[in-house]
Amino acid sequence: MSRFSRVVTCSVPVAVGALLLSTAVSGAQPSEEARTQAGITALQSIKKSLTPAERKQSSQLVIEKRLRADKGLAGKLSEYRTGLGVSDAGTVAVDIKGAGQSLVDAVKAAGGTVRYASPTGAIRADLPLNAVDAIAGRGDVAEVKAASQAMTWNESAPQDRGQAAAKQAVAALQVAEGDKAHGADTARTKYGVTGAGQKVCVLSDGVKSLKASQTAGELPAVDVLPGQSGSGDEGTAMLEIIHDMAPGAALGFATAFTSEQSFADNIRALRTTGKCTIIVDDVSYFDESPFQDGPVAQAVNDVTAAGVLYFSSAGNSGNLTDGTSGYYEGDFRGSSSKISGITGTPHDFDPTTTTQLYNALSPGSLGRYVTLFWSDPWGKATSDYDLFILNSSGSVVASSEGSQNGTQNPYEIAQVPASGSGYKVAVVKYSGSDRFIALNVIRGRFVASGSLKAFSTNGVTSGHSAAVNAFSVAATPAAVAFGRALETGDPANPAGPYPGLFTGASKWERFTSDGLRHQFYNPDGSVITPGNVSSTGGATRNKPDITAADGVATSVSGFQPFFGTSAAAPSAAAIAALLLQGKPTATPAQIRSALTSTAIDLGAPGYDPVTGAGVIMAGPALAALGVAPKS
Repeated sequence: MSRFSRVVTCSVPVAVGALLLSTAVSGAQPSEEARTQAGITALQSIKKSLTPAERKQSSQLVIEKRLRADKGLAGKLSEYRTGLGVSDAGTVAVDIKGAGQSLVDAVKAAGGTVRYASPTGAIRADLPLNAVDAIAGRGDVAEVKAASQAMTWNESAPQDRGQAAAKQAVAALQVAEGDKAHGADTARTKYGVTGAGQKVCVLSDGVKSLKASQTAGELPAVDVLPGQSGSGDEGTAMLEIIHDMAPGAALGFATAFTSEQSFADNIRALRTTGKCTIIVDDVSYFDESPFQDGPVAQAVNDVTAAGVLYFSSAGNSGNLTDGTSGYYEGDFRGSSSKISGITGTPHDFDPTTTTQLYNALSPGSLGRYVTLFWSDPWGKATSDYDLFILNSSGSVVASSEGSQNGTQNPYEIAQVPASGSGYKVAVVKYSGSDRFIALNVIRGRFVASGSLKAFSTNGVTSGHSAAVNAFSVAATPAAVAFGRALETGDPANPAGPYPGLFTGASKWERFTSDGLRHQFYNPDGSVITPGNVSSTGGATRNKPDITAADGVATSVSGFQPFFGTSAAAPSAAAIAALLLQGKPTATPAQIRSALTSTAIDLGAPGYDPVTGAGVIMAGPALAALGVAPKS
């Protein structure tokens, strides 16, 4: 999230102020329109009345502090929520841009707890909300923002007791649906490969039940980086998928959840300290830029340059083909119409002669986060865009209004309320140039509502999964169909071929995220096409790359079966381990060619932005690599 930078005096408009005064004198309640206007005006005034320390803070921190300190402001913004998590002790999780022991000591002295301090200048801490100003005001601090959040790409599907029991029984019998559907079981026998000599390492939330899985015979020893076991259990489930398909491979793990910078540092550590030849993750941080490789993507670039094969979940945010997309990207199109009370030029979503200043959100988008990016360089944004979520009456219920003046990120984030209906999103250019924008309601959807049409595009796959040499992995079911509709009224989800093999008739998961991935900047921030950061500039990456199985059995509670691109990525990584054992001298380019050239095409002929090259198959890929069958 970005910081504010302007200090301008602002007063309530006379008409609104007079109306509020008259209702206060008469005892009458202000109209809904007056309350809406007063709330928006109060919100806008915050952006124009910041202290120097507040200019270094994300808007959620600033507004939360102001609301708690000013009951009058809180009254005007009674429906507004920052989405900021404040503990009972009054602390918030923050990311601090700054480094050095003196800063670490200052955070501790202010009552904070340092969770991670990277030598690169990034600190994750739990900080008292009332101490944020003091830390942000230090000369060695460039930014204090609400901690960037992460998610894994697991999809939970409700199962009745009979189905759950059946899945546990399958897992106990060591039957892996993905192993069968990819033909990995027969390939191991035919080519004599098990993944031996390779080390496949996982980055996810945690490995809580690792010992239980090992005791049950589901996993061998796992090399966990010291202090990096994390919390949660998705990592354990991913390791089981890999071990089922590549039982001879050594295994490793590190958490990706401590902080975004810790994630990047652990990627590099798995290569150097962990000696991993293949790395796979299923994690995404909300603020990973779609337009430029950030810290995690740069770490992926480093390890792939050193020869590591890197696999990552494409995501579960839906795709345009299936009508499940909650993503919109395109050139900013300024409207001459205004949103009452909001400073700036709104984006017109409708490319026709009709003007539409809002994109409506589906019922399934409640509680979801909405992110906004635009095509300025990361850390050097000079164009200032704001993000607003409004209810059906036009009240702003959430927003992100950071200020960009040359040193901040082109990024805003806000959370949809967890209850209610009729919510819609607006994008407003406060100042600067027209840019290419990306609007994402994470795991939600844009829908037509009343007079509002829905505007969605392809391209939601982004961040480190879209790193140039990473394998971004889409999902296709191995066996039973995913057990719930993504949104009410969706068609039935497809089932997989188990115990048979994937074929050209196989279908991808409706939730799997699509590409293509448009990039405008090189990792160092230099522009790819100088003078053009619109839809006609930049470069396009064909992401996702490949498709692999999900909906597979594990012994881990909550992952029976395991759906999502979180399951597909380790399935693909395990097949790569078989290939590397079959031909240890193979280059990453040769492994990529073997996997993609033999993949079974799904969807539109050739590469497509939902399934990439198609679903990979172990046996044909080994043959394409030139591995000879056992005599």
